[in-house]
Amino acid sequence: MAEPKGAVYLRAGGAEQFRKDTSKRFARRVNKTLLRIDAALPRYALIPREERAMRTQGLLALIALCDHWLSDKQTKIDQHESFRAAAIQDLHEAAVSQLRGLNNWAKAKTAMRKLIPKGSMKGHGTAPVRLLQQENWLELLDKHHRLGQVLKKYFDDWVHSNQTCSFWEYLDKLDPDTLKKLAKVSVRYVEDLIYRDLFEVTFDNGLMRSRMSPIVQNMAISGLPRANVFGNADDKLLDTSTWPSNALTSASAGWAAFVLSPKEVLYAGMHVSGVFHHSSFLCGAPVLASGMMRVENGRIRAIHEKNGHYRSQEIHLMAFLRLLQRKLPGTDWHDVDYTTFGGTTMTVGQKLNLPRKPAPPPRPARMAPPPPPRQGNVRNLINRFNNS
Repeated sequence: MAEPKGAVYLRAGGAEQFRKDTSKRFARRVNKTLLRIDAALPRYALIPREERAMRTQGLLALIALCDHWLSDKQTKIDQHESFRAAAIQDLHEAAVSQLRGLNNWAKAKTAMRKLIPKGSMKGHGTAPVRLLQQENWLELLDKHHRLGQVLKKYFDDWVHSNQTCSFWEYLDKLDPDTLKKLAKVSVRYVEDLIYRDLFEVTFDNGLMRSRMSPIVQNMAISGLPRANVFGNADDKLLDTSTWPSNALTSASAGWAAFVLSPKEVLYAGMHVSGVFHHSSFLCGAPVLASGMMRVENGRIRAIHEKNGHYRSQEIHLMAFLRLLQRKLPGTDWHDVDYTTFGGTTMTVGQKLNLPRKPAPPPRPARMAPPPPPRQGNVRNLINRFNNS
């Protein structure tokens, strides 16, 4: 992977190069944010490599300063009137790249917030979002997105080894067999927004619709041409009854993984261990809720709280259930199963304390038709009529 252009600014002497690339001829340097970057760059270059915490804080400060400058000059940038923007964007990219390489655990959450798309920390209305669990932060920071729970073990080994190399350099030095095993748990992130739309679940007349299927998903994450993928992605009623899934040990098929985005967009796809997880849909960004669901011919049949990457809590899953109530009118929620993390089973109706619909009144008994006249009586009447 090529080194970011701005990496030169982070080395010894890089501050002078940055000044040169962002200076106007015969003009004084007066922008306060720019002056603070000038002061921060040489300080960062002097921090010893083994001082991970100090280097992390230095990078976070540089990223914040770059963010502030770019935000302040956004109008000029949009109109292509800022010659400094390219250098500051290069510095921002290089600092983020270095931050991934350091990954000081005490600062990992702050680092994650810098890498998560802008605005995604806020949920719909006042709904709280859910961050990736700590054991999965490494997955987001890793450029290969190897499974976080697996990387955590190697991270702990790296910390105890007291090596001065970065965690990622430490991984690269592992034996080939171990690296092959790690490559098998590289989680696919749906970074292409056009493909992400295929995972979206829409609502129509109380039913759930989607263009996703196991065939479409396998084609999309395998990198096949878009024409092939979209040729198989028909909009139809969502039906997961035949979808394979190894997320739930009690039921191997018929379930889809779902996440609800901070903007209340619902995504669903096939869960594949080590390949496609809840973190895949939004590339590790925060969610409103996540779990598993079973849908048949567009009708929601069951919901399971199982999700290892986010571990949605009660407040998050309730936000998901209320969304379904709004979008799926007419659903009898006492016919939809609900299973908690601990395996307790109930119905969604019980979970939401909804009253049961009254049973319809019994139909009145139909009166039996009168029996047909016996043949003998009819014949007697005819004879009497003929003889009169």
